Amino acid sequence: MNYDQLIALLRDKAATLSPQLRRAAMALEAHRDDVALLSMRELARQCELPPATFSRLARTLGFDDFAALRAICVEQVRAQADGFAQRASTLAPGDAATPDEVEPAGDMRRIGQAIATHLDAAFSADHAPSLERAAQVLHGARRVVLLGARSCLALTHFLGYATHLFDDKVIVSYGAGNTMADPLRFVEAGDAVLAVTFDPYTREIIESMAYARARGATLIFLTDSALAPGADAADVVLLAPVAIPSFFHSLAAPLALLDALVLRWFRLAGPAALERLAQTDTQLRQARAYVRAPRRGALSD
Repeated sequence: MNYDQLIALLRDKAATLSPQLRRAAMALEAHRDDVALLSMRELARQCELPPATFSRLARTLGFDDFAALRAICVEQVRAQADGFAQRASTLAPGDAATPDEVEPAGDMRRIGQAIATHLDAAFSADHAPSLERAAQVLHGARRVVLLGARSCLALTHFLGYATHLFDDKVIVSYGAGNTMADPLRFVEAGDAVLAVTFDPYTREIIESMAYARARGATLIFLTDSALAPGADAADVVLLAPVAIPSFFHSLAAPLALLDALVLRWFRLAGPAALERLAQTDTQLRQARAYVRAPRRGALSD
């Protein structure tokens, strides 16, 4: 078994894992290097879990012990190191490096490469059925509520703005004044809730998802791992990687996935959506919402 197969196995079994085993599984996926390099006791301490949790996870996945599971992570780290050595110019600088010692284009390359990999993963053919299912749910729903907080609010704001151009049933919950879950008081069967959060997962979003689920709404979850809290309760999970070689994550792949979701939703909506889009164009022109650049040569006329 290789590392990719191990992660696929984890995702297949995610719904059957206990909360403690799910936390250990998330550590295995998100912190592969720590699994490979730290002792089981130290790994457990950092994850705030009993050491025996990792042994139980290994046995649950069919391994004799945690050492056998760790060996897969070790081999993956070695393979990655070999690949990085062949691209030495993209290696991150050492801890002792000062800003003046870092090649200015190096960070740009590393982040660009990470995002390109993210886009390939997010738009994998395996994910197409989930995107189609999400678009059908959103198109068919009576009401759609979008949940995003912190950096993810940018994503739900974009989705709400874009879909409001052709559909008026979308509500973006901005959470001002601790009101994130308030629009969910009115959802029921026939409504849809799309929630977005990534590691580290925002507690308010996870709790709001549980409330929406209890009220009977169909739940769509855009996140970075099938093992994320709340993923097992979602009707549709959309996956997009976000980790890049920086202190903060990237929203590039999730945003691109939402671009595709908006277009598919629009196509499903048919002629009525096109008519509403034309009405939007008229309203924006009347409001003089935009300033266009002059045509080439107009300044010299």
